Order: sequence, then C-alpha cells, then structure tokens
Amino acid sequence: MTRRSLFIPAIVIAAAALVVISVSVGPSGVTLASLADGMDQGESMILWQLRLPRLILAVVSGAALAISGALMQTYFRNPLAEPYITGVSAGGALGAVAITSLGIGGIIATAGAALLGAALITAALLYLAARIRENAAMSILLMGLALGTLCGAVVWFLLLKQGPGGTGLALSWLLGRVSTVGYGEIWLMLPLVLTGMLIAWRYIPDLDALLMGEEKAASLGVNLPVARTMILGAATLLAAASVAFCGVIAFVGLMVPHVARQLVGAVHGRLLPVAAAGGAILVVAVDILARVLDPPREIPLTIITSIIGAPFFIAVLIKSRPVSL
Repeated sequence: MTRRSLFIPAIVIAAAALVVISVSVGPSGVTLASLADGMDQGESMILWQLRLPRLILAVVSGAALAISGALMQTYFRNPLAEPYITGVSAGGALGAVAITSLGIGGIIATAGAALLGAALITAALLYLAARIRENAAMSILLMGLALGTLCGAVVWFLLLKQGPGGTGLALSWLLGRVSTVGYGEIWLMLPLVLTGMLIAWRYIPDLDALLMGEEKAASLGVNLPVARTMILGAATLLAAASVAFCGVIAFVGLMVPHVARQLVGAVHGRLLPVAAAGGAILVVAVDILARVLDPPREIPLTIITSIIGAPFFIAVLIKSRPVSL
C-alpha cells in the first residue's frame, strides 16, 4: 500500500484516539472508565461543560491556524510564512489585550479588537511587500518577526500595569490555552472560522494558479488584486479568530501545512482539508500533553508547540528557497 492510501485510515484512528483521551484526562480524577460506569451530576457537568467544549475549541483553533498558515505560505510564496512568525497572531493578541486594558469587556469586543490588531499587522506586511522588490519574501518575514516582538512587549506592558493579575492573563494570551466553560466562546468563534474557510475554499483555483507565479496566474484569468486581498483576508480572519479565543499558539500554521504538503501535494483542494485535520489533531494532542505533563498545573500550549516548532523552523529555513514551496 502507498503512503497516501494509508493516510486517511491513520488520521481517522489518531483523531478517534485523541478524542477519547481528551475527554478522559483532567485534574478532577474523572476518567473514561468512571464515565462509562455511569455519570452523576458532577461528572456529567465535567464532561459536557468543561472537557467537550475544550476539545471542540482545540479542534476549531487548530484547523483555523493550519489553514491560515497554508494560505500565507502560498500568498507570500515562502514556506516559512505563518500567523505566529509573520506577527499576525501577536497583533491579534495586542488588539485583544488593548481593548480589555481600556475597561471594555465582553467576548465580542475582544474578538473584534483581535481582528483589528491582526489586520493592522497584515496591512503593514502588504505595505512592505509593495515597496520591496529584492528578497521581498525574507524581508517580510523579518519584519513580521520584529512587529510580533514589539506587539508582545506592548502586551506585557499593558497587562503588568493591571496589577498582580496581569501576569496570569499575559500567559493566557501570549502562550495559548483552550480552556473554556460552556459553549459560548465556540458559538462566537465558529462563524469567523467558517467564513475564513469558505473564502479559502472559494479561491482554491486562484491559490493553485499562484503556485505558478503571478504572471502565469494573471494569464489564466486570475484577478490578482481581488484574489490576493481575499486570500490574505481569509488567513488573517482565521488567525485572529484563534487568537481572540485561544491566545497565541505558535508554529501550528508552519508545521502542519508542510507535513500535509508532503502527504498530499500542493494542490489546495487536497492540501487545505488535510491541513485542517492535521491542525486539529496537533492542537488536541498538545492540549492533552499540557494537562498531563505537570498535573495539576497546565502547561501553556505555546511552550510545547515551540519546543516542537523551533527545530522544525530551523530545518525548513536551512532547506528552503525563498520562492519555493
């Protein structure tokens, strides 16, 4: 059997196993065995109001980040592009924290501010792309890293000004988490993520054409200004939605599209669904590790994804060429 023929059964088995594990671990001591024996009211609340929403949030955020990374890598024609490295995630975090520091609360306001912050970073990257011709792809990434670092510093400053509680909140935003109580955040996040995914799906032919270069894409009838705006807009929306509800989760958008591309190729009709599934599986797996490595404390997700992602980034940097995918 070929590698691709084994892929779908493997991903289904991995997903099923992770779902079972995810709803079975936690500091409460409620395990799958105890759930199977019959749940009392407290155990039912733990399963349906804590663990299951957490699982769904991890799935949605992982899929969003992976698709966002795939779109950015095609848009910038650079295999190192992704929301965390380009600074888009940090911009979203800055927007969310800035709005709360002004005393404006609520999930909707936070999500809107995160989207605005991510959009501003994206606009800065577009401005640079329009002005730089030579080695533009690497220059954009370096600018993204610089802007992300600046946004992170401002986030820390704003949160530490809020007093002793600021550090904990900073860790939540800058290092990522998928903890939630109930389904309110999920219902607000889903429309944003689904909108970004639908836009990405609508522009799959244009994404495939862009792999051949802008001149070739234009000769095939692609409306480049519209396509580029919609593709990068979708990538920004997906990244901002994840940041607004889960904080910054690093390197998911870098690693997953690369692995997916090795498995199914660069054609986006196959790449995007596989990337979405891979991103969901990765974030669920990392969330499980975050809960079991140092109980009863939870390790922030970005600590784990960075331990995995930083060597991955270095390997891709060594092997890649600026214009190849």
